[in-house]
Amino acid sequence: MGPPDDVRGRRTGQRHHPRAPLTPGRRSAPAPDKPGLRPKVAHVSEDTIEVDQPNDVDLRAADGRVPGHRGLATRQRLLKATAEQLESSGYRSLKVVEVARIAGTSPATFYQYFPDVESAVLALATDLCEAWHADLRRLITNRDWEHDPDGASQVVAAGMLEFWTRHRSVLRVLDLASMEGDLRFREIRLYLLAGATSALMDLAERSGVPDDPMAAAGVIVGMLAHVANHQAGIERWGVDHDVLVDTVAGILR
Repeated sequence: MGPPDDVRGRRTGQRHHPRAPLTPGRRSAPAPDKPGLRPKVAHVSEDTIEVDQPNDVDLRAADGRVPGHRGLATRQRLLKATAEQLESSGYRSLKVVEVARIAGTSPATFYQYFPDVESAVLALATDLCEAWHADLRRLITNRDWEHDPDGASQVVAAGMLEFWTRHRSVLRVLDLASMEGDLRFREIRLYLLAGATSALMDLAERSGVPDDPMAAAGVIVGMLAHVANHQAGIERWGVDHDVLVDTVAGILR
């Protein structure tokens, strides 16, 4: 009898090593024949900014087999559980046993799909980045900048802050791992922000902004991401949320 559809892993002889903390320079690009992301280079010209979409994480199970329908459903449950656990525990406190419990399965099943929790978080971020890239681009392009720049700026400012709040658990990991030199997470973060950057660059070119459109767009997106990432701290200083939105919108105008 062949293996069941949900891909049974080997139950004996497997050794799983604990995840070491991320340190600058520790990560290198995965070998081409191994599962994982392959860092890509952003292509930049005078007219446009193109950032390659990260490659999909290899869906092969730990033993090399490709999961079937049930196996992919199990993998998705594990990723959903990883996202849920990130909300309450944070990246450094993730435990395989807790992720498996939330997913309604066992740690042994988790290890059939991911060698460690870091790989699960990477897969989760990769799955989400394409939709988020498009979301941030639409946030800027679906506005009437010509006839209602004030209203457009308000919507973009509020939308960016809300986006960061809604997805803060995964975005925190992207920021942390990128700063620590992990090229895989940095690639995802770059692609995510490129949606907003390219949209703002197009807007700057159409508006006849005297400065370099790419530089202007990059600075604005960097500012938006930083403020959005630290909005809770700014509001703890006593800054009202609506005032924060108005201030960011004023800079966008």
